[in-house]
Order: sequence, then structure tokens, then C-alpha cells
Amino acid sequence: MQREEVKNRNTRQRELIARLMEGNENHPTADEIYALARNADPRISRGTVYRNLNFLAETGAIRRLAVSGGPDHYDGRLEDHYHFVCRNCRKVFDTPIPYSDSLNRTPEGMKGFRTERHHLLLIGLCPACAEREEETER
Repeated sequence: MQREEVKNRNTRQRELIARLMEGNENHPTADEIYALARNADPRISRGTVYRNLNFLAETGAIRRLAVSGGPDHYDGRLEDHYHFVCRNCRKVFDTPIPYSDSLNRTPEGMKGFRTERHHLLLIGLCPACAEREEETER
């Protein structure tokens, strides 16, 4: 078997990770996915989970969300949409803001650049963290 065939074949572990991401709206980190995968398959290694997450993200089966100051999160929802990240608990949430294709154009004054897509990440406090912060301020 050639190396590329081995890399691209669907393994039991990859199928498990893909299933864990289907319909998962929590935007888990790799460590959170590893914990979920261990519940289903106690023999799965952290390296296997990380490699398969990278493969699934690179092939477009899931999306990787880079969050400044913290680990990447993963999203099984493939249609374009925006996110909110809590600066305190670091959880990521989908927003109800409609995706705007009109922002997929290159701004004037950037001759030679070509915009392909965009993303919006709102940063603030989730309701639970905002409530805790208000209680400590009282």
C-alpha cells in the first residue's frame, strides 16, 4: 500500500472522531475531543486524535477555529457562520448574525490582493461569566 493511500484511508479512529464532531455544537478543543474519544475507545491515543483532527480539518470535513491566547477549537458545522468567544472561560459559541458574502471582496487600496473568505470572531463574556463578574463587582 502506498503512503498516500495509508494517509487517506478512513480508519476506525478517524470515523469515531468524525462521528463525535457531527452535530457537536460545543466547539470542543482537541483535549476535549480526546476525552470523548477515550470514553468510546479507551485504547485511542492523544496523538491519534490530534493527527485525525488535523486531517479532518485539512480536508474540510470539520473546521479548525484558532482562538487567540488558547487552544484551537473544532467545529462540525461547515456552512459559513460567525463565532463568539468568551474571554474568561474560553468557550466558543455560534452567533445568530447572518453570514455576509458581501464582505468577501478585497478592500479598495489593496491592489493585487484577492479576498477568498472572511471570518468574524466576537470576543467578550458569555452569560455565565458575565453574571459571575457582576456578582464579584457588587
